[in-house]
Amino acid sequence: MKNRVLVALLPLLSVIGAAAASAPDGKDGPLGCELRAATQNGRTVIEAVVRADRALRGTYRLDVEGGASADSARIRQGGEFDARPGAAETLGRVVLASGGRYEARLRLDAGRLAASCAAFVGGPV
Repeated sequence: MKNRVLVALLPLLSVIGAAAASAPDGKDGPLGCELRAATQNGRTVIEAVVRADRALRGTYRLDVEGGASADSARIRQGGEFDARPGAAETLGRVVLASGGRYEARLRLDAGRLAASCAAFVGGPV
């Protein structure tokens, strides 16, 4: 009997596993996030971006840490957001010294929905 129940649950477990595996990068699903990095005027710029498939209201937290050997940064930003369906919207922007290596993490929460993404910017990977 136990084997029959386990065999019957296998398709469900594989679907749950696929759903869990598709969301960690923050790009799939009804709420998504992205970290964009660029160099502007000799500085490193990191932007936190939200995307949604419907109108959503929530909160975000952007954490950036790192730097060059002489300088280091530890920045925390956060607040509320209103996401419009189908639009990529910038939530926050950090301007840093060039030449450093930074780790950026973004967390979005909108009711029961959540998304997170992380990126290393600059320096050797």
